[in-house]
Amino acid sequence: MFDGFVHPGLVIGAALAAVPLLIHLLNRQRFKPLPWAAMRFVEAAWRKTRRRARLENLLLLLLRMGAIALLALAISRPFVGARSALSGMTESRRDLALIIDASYSTGWRDGVRTVYERQIERARALLLSLDTNRGDRARLVVAARTPRLLSWRSPEEALDLLDTLGAPTDEPLDLGAALAEVRAHAEELGRGEGAENLEIHLLTDMQRSTFTPDVRAETDSAPGVDVGPAMPPQSAPRLFEELDRLRELGLRVWVDDLGPGESVPANLALSELGPQTRVLGPDHPVDLVLRVDNFGPTSRSGVRVVLEIDGERRPQSTIEVPGRGFTRLLISETFRERGPHRVRALLETDGLSVDDSRAAIVIVPPAIRVLLVDGAPSLDVSSDEVGYLAAVLEPARGDDSIGAASAPFEVQKVDPARLSETDLDLGAVDVIWLANVENLLPRALERLEARVAAGASLIVSLGDRADALAYGARLFKADGSGLLPAELLVRSLVARDERYWRIQDFDPVHPALVFFADERWKPLLTEVPFYGFFETRPLPDARVLARFDDSARSAALIERAFDRGRVFLWTSTIDADWTRLPESPRTLVPFVHELTRYAGTIRDSDPNLAVGSPYSARVDVFPRKLALRTPDDARRPIVGEAQPIGPGMWQLPTIPALERAGLYEIEIEGHESLPVAVAVDTRESDLARLTAAELAAIHPALEPAGVERAQSRDEDGERQQKGELWRLIAWLALACIVLETLWAAWIGRTRSVR
Repeated sequence: MFDGFVHPGLVIGAALAAVPLLIHLLNRQRFKPLPWAAMRFVEAAWRKTRRRARLENLLLLLLRMGAIALLALAISRPFVGARSALSGMTESRRDLALIIDASYSTGWRDGVRTVYERQIERARALLLSLDTNRGDRARLVVAARTPRLLSWRSPEEALDLLDTLGAPTDEPLDLGAALAEVRAHAEELGRGEGAENLEIHLLTDMQRSTFTPDVRAETDSAPGVDVGPAMPPQSAPRLFEELDRLRELGLRVWVDDLGPGESVPANLALSELGPQTRVLGPDHPVDLVLRVDNFGPTSRSGVRVVLEIDGERRPQSTIEVPGRGFTRLLISETFRERGPHRVRALLETDGLSVDDSRAAIVIVPPAIRVLLVDGAPSLDVSSDEVGYLAAVLEPARGDDSIGAASAPFEVQKVDPARLSETDLDLGAVDVIWLANVENLLPRALERLEARVAAGASLIVSLGDRADALAYGARLFKADGSGLLPAELLVRSLVARDERYWRIQDFDPVHPALVFFADERWKPLLTEVPFYGFFETRPLPDARVLARFDDSARSAALIERAFDRGRVFLWTSTIDADWTRLPESPRTLVPFVHELTRYAGTIRDSDPNLAVGSPYSARVDVFPRKLALRTPDDARRPIVGEAQPIGPGMWQLPTIPALERAGLYEIEIEGHESLPVAVAVDTRESDLARLTAAELAAIHPALEPAGVERAQSRDEDGERQQKGELWRLIAWLALACIVLETLWAAWIGRTRSVR
């Protein structure tokens, strides 16, 4: 009779219809008939009306039982298919799921209105076609990087919330995530009356990259023009997985195309801005690279580009950008001061304005403060390891154009005993280099461990004065609680005229060694002779960055994290006793510079973020009255407490996802504000569109909304439209209750008259 129930568990409530019958039967068992002479006259009269009374009572009992059974059925909400004899009595209630594309490409303006405004207008028309009195329901999802479910009940609620949507986000669209939200709702319906009646509408600009991966790789480009990296299929696997699951539920996604009229709208976008090479310090020229992508089909000439540095506008540049290609522009800039600098590039405005500007933060690093601990002072230059290090890190300056204020390193030399003295402020140094130190006093070791744990770096280079047993007793712990990243075993030494070892392999992508990854400079590291080193046993979590070519492939350079800091172990030496490294300045200088620079770099969060990323920074003053100033110059407090992470250092509370592109400022009372740059993902800037035929060919569950809706087919050839009968059954239950009340009153009246 029924195809199913929305709430099948409530059907058991129909068994309560037996309650009136049980009451009747139990009441009959309470009385025993006893013969009584005077009752024979009453019994004779009762026999004349007994049949009529039984019929009246039976009808009353059936009405009571029917009211209870029908009420239980109405609550369980039965439904039938289109071929049922009861299909004409079902309701035609509509379930509508609206997905509004709020990615930044819908901000495209061609004339007065944007694509997004047309989507809102279309959504309003669809919601107004629903009838709340009929029981229609609406589910409103605003989709971008993550979907937001705004409404899930009545069409009026969805319309009210629709009026609060002002502008699209600055995020790309993840359609797979949006369909997953709707699919979950469809599966809930599928556990009841079925999901077949759910209408899913996607309001979008039909952007090709939304539906197909690697669209940049598939498009044609001008001969010899690099179209840039292909778009990774971010949501493609999930998208097709969700479409498959919707199809299994018997559903389609009707795609309303509200995009531009052109198949490939013209659009320019700033897709890259930042330094091309490492920023060494103030007064060092920096090449800023600026990339402009042309997502349109034709070349654009005379494109004007303007660069702003800390709010000051630089001279305008004019470039030509090939169709479906890009152009890179290099602008040399010299920053005079250390710290963060705000850089912004501007293009002439076109139909999509959000990608016509881009901001970046260029950080001119402070001088790295290096403490050289001289374990083997010597008047002989060839045996003075610290002398070599000091000469490399802080060379004597004559009439150099680069002044001392812009030097990348600040060097201080001490002997090992000074590490125990409290007047030596270890908190004022970034890198501590133990050079051929024989041993450390317990107090010195305690202060070293505290400073490294707070975020400084320790570099240990060995030599003839280093003792494996002493280092093992003080600096190494097998459980990893010691400073050394490896256990020192034995010293390997050979005579210079017998043989030597070389660096056999190294990590070419590590920042401390990446300089030697270039084939031109690789021999500078791999051809240097070594006549002595310590064999080691690295800890499991240590990272071996370079190895010698001995039979055991012994470690030459080892790195390991120690709380918030890092420790590096150079198993040979820097002086000329065990190696000819000092005799090769072309090797020694980049090796020491790169290792020290990497060790002394503050590992803070990059202030250049993508839209939707959270952010947290470290400061060296206690942060008070934190506030965030947004690109539209609004100001809001930052919620949370700063956490101390070491002497004089605090970690700011994490700022949730930054949803708009542009320059932000973290304001701290009594401290300079911290700038943050947020940029859009310019893959969304490619506005190339799908045709209706291409959309239909992507997946059977996708259907252009303009196509005439043919009768959908199920596995047997006809789709079963299902309708509910609960309202009809509820009226029948109410009718039974009313009839039972009237009938009971009539029976009571007639019997009292008799």
